Amino acid sequence: MKVHELIEILEELDPDASVYVMSQQSWPFEVAIHGVAVREEFTEADDEEPPAGEHDRWGASDGALPSSDVFIVEGGQLRYGSKDAWDAARRR
Repeated sequence: MKVHELIEILEELDPDASVYVMSQQSWPFEVAIHGVAVREEFTEADDEEPPAGEHDRWGASDGALPSSDVFIVEGGQLRYGSKDAWDAARRR
């Protein structure tokens, strides 16, 4: 999901509503949000260029990944969640 897609979804919702993360589809938990972080804020750029055609984010070094990636950082677990949340999720 891109930032603009998340913004479009959130703009349709109550601006005073609380936001949480529903994690672990197989054993769901409602989780508070600690905050938002951008990759460039917590990694240093790698001087090495990734190999041409390299798209494996799993094996890439932090410096080879987009510095503009945005993370919603998980806070504490609040309570058990519901597996039905994945079926109800809005996506663009």
